[in-house]
Amino acid sequence: MPKITSLAIAALLVTAAPVWAQSEAEGLAQVKAFALEHNVSLVANSEQLHKVVSDYAGIIEAHGGDYAAAWAADSAKLAQTIKEIRSHWLAASNEYETIEGIVAGIPSLVKYDLILDAGNPGTEDEDIAPYDLTLPDGTVLERPGSLFHTITEPLFWGGDKAHVRAEVDFDGNGVSGPGEILFDANLALGGAEGLVTWSKALETDLRAWQANRDDAFTAVVTMTPTVGDYFGEWRESVFIGGDSSAFVAQSRLFDVIGIMSGCERMYTAAVSPVVVADDPALDASVTKDFAELLALVKETRAREEAGERFSVEEADALGSQAQDIAERIVAQVLQAAARNAVEIKG
Repeated sequence: MPKITSLAIAALLVTAAPVWAQSEAEGLAQVKAFALEHNVSLVANSEQLHKVVSDYAGIIEAHGGDYAAAWAADSAKLAQTIKEIRSHWLAASNEYETIEGIVAGIPSLVKYDLILDAGNPGTEDEDIAPYDLTLPDGTVLERPGSLFHTITEPLFWGGDKAHVRAEVDFDGNGVSGPGEILFDANLALGGAEGLVTWSKALETDLRAWQANRDDAFTAVVTMTPTVGDYFGEWRESVFIGGDSSAFVAQSRLFDVIGIMSGCERMYTAAVSPVVVADDPALDASVTKDFAELLALVKETRAREEAGERFSVEEADALGSQAQDIAERIVAQVLQAAARNAVEIKG
């Protein structure tokens, strides 16, 4: 398995480095503005998703809730509508993944990560998404898990077998293939409404967030070492040969790039100005390690996108390599935190 070369790291630093703030205060303001910018897009895409899901539900309702009859009468329209639903879902999910490395690392905002993206159902023992979901028909789902990956992704792509209402033939080849399904409109509407509600609530709390040093350090220390877990989710996904109903819409590696880029952004904009004032060599080391981590993830994703299929063993090895780099970053950031009397929260 090829290693990331120093030349690749240097190229990443030269070609991908934005103009960062010169002070800690400017950097914190940059991070908040970045998070808000993408949250606004998250809200807009969630609203578009809700609109198209409403169109889908309207077609089903027009046929008395008979999914087979709806398909027989409006197959082309339903197929196009589901295509649009999946497109808007991806757009909304990607906006959140871009800021997850920031949001999920801030104690006052972390509940939104559990609700939107990473929380477990109440049947699990930990990391439970702290909300209930009321569906249009009045059904209340208590602690149902995250909106993106427990509810809507498995629903829209057919991984939630309990809510498949009809197997159909989107491409007209005479058979119903993977993902060629009609899904429960009631749950789809409830999930889409939930995404709008909670993405708007996140925006409100993001605007109220008083960006500060402790939160910035905490976010980097908390979120960077989750990279190994994400590689584990990639390992269990259909992209490696697993059977997980989550992370089927696109490779989990795509998400990892967004999340780790958010961690790097938080470090470079808001933490680096503190570290460099005390220990320039330590700051340079952390910066280099972040470049190496992102180069590893991006190169792996590029290989996958080019058609390479990874074995379980290769996925594990890549995950271990990424985790080693992440732990190196955390150890150094904790060292800087101790020198600067930073409180790591959580």
